[in-house]
Amino acid sequence: MIKLITIDELRPGMFIHKLEVWWVKDQRIHNQMLIADPRQIDLLRHEGIRQLWIDLDRSVQVPIAIPIATKPTVRTPFFQELDQAQQIFQQGKPKVLAMFNEARLGNSLKLDYMMDLVDEIAGSITREPSAMLSVARLKNHDDYTYLHSMAVCGLMIALGKKLGLDEHALRRVGMGGLLHDVGKAAVPLAILNKAGSLDDEELRVMREHPVVGAQILIECDAGSDLIDIALHHHEKYDGSGYPHRLKGEEISLYARMSAVCDVYDAVTSTRAYRNGWTPAEAMHQMMSWRGHFDPALLHTFIRTIGIYPVGSLVRLASGRVALVVKAGEKSLMRPCVHVFWSLHAQREVKPQELDLGDSFCTDSIVGAEDSTRWNSVDLNRIWALEVA
Repeated sequence: MIKLITIDELRPGMFIHKLEVWWVKDQRIHNQMLIADPRQIDLLRHEGIRQLWIDLDRSVQVPIAIPIATKPTVRTPFFQELDQAQQIFQQGKPKVLAMFNEARLGNSLKLDYMMDLVDEIAGSITREPSAMLSVARLKNHDDYTYLHSMAVCGLMIALGKKLGLDEHALRRVGMGGLLHDVGKAAVPLAILNKAGSLDDEELRVMREHPVVGAQILIECDAGSDLIDIALHHHEKYDGSGYPHRLKGEEISLYARMSAVCDVYDAVTSTRAYRNGWTPAEAMHQMMSWRGHFDPALLHTFIRTIGIYPVGSLVRLASGRVALVVKAGEKSLMRPCVHVFWSLHAQREVKPQELDLGDSFCTDSIVGAEDSTRWNSVDLNRIWALEVA
């Protein structure tokens, strides 16, 4: 028996008798074909097929779908950790603020007191790194100096894990990230919070903060590795940085790591005078700055964060918006996503998983989406592929 159905009715197990079109170019789609994989249906949709004839006699028996009761929303691991990461930042901000105030008053820092915060950030990175790194990007300009320190701490730990550093080293690079900008405690707030470019004198004062930070850490016996990070996180691989114009591997591994992490968080953060770049824009720009960073280390950092980090939103060539749920196994440009919005129809669509790196997939990312435009969408539901 031959029956005409819509593409929405097509299911794996059905046998296609005839396609009502002649323009299909993909050799994986043709008449007299058994649908054995849902991805074949995606290909048919992509080709614009809306109706087709199926042969019921040659179709494999497909169980009839039975409606099930709606389950209560369960927080997925990513969003569970997102909540935890937000709490870590909220509870950690007063600690970092107090640390800067102590430094501003000339008092010795109690670093043991800050180690608990480093351990909490490291724990979050271990459980679900993408959650902490997503929260790290969400900071307002008023809290930038303090939350930036926690963000760089998390980025340093994530990069250190990718490099294979042991637990002791991870705690040290994390603490180094937390303390790298402590010298800014001596920079006047008028300069620190200026909404615009600094003049020559203001720039000179700002560029003193690495030396001031190193001196603060020397006075509290912080250790040579932490002092080195504070002193040299603005050195550049080609020798054009400051304060000592170190070049190449004259710059320690920890300082080279901090240079990458510091700049990435700075350029992806929204400030009073500019909007932050998306991770994709940041990676593209940082790759173009020849001589600024250790090239091998920068590539490792990009693999750590991803061009399109988990939890970010992207626009697809098909005119849809999707949530990135997993890094691409073969390409950073082709992660696994959950599609949830049609820009053509301007409405939400049934959440659908799509592996952009799969050979069957004909869709691709054309750019990052501004997440603030989608605050009304329950991304936890999209992540879990639940229908509203």
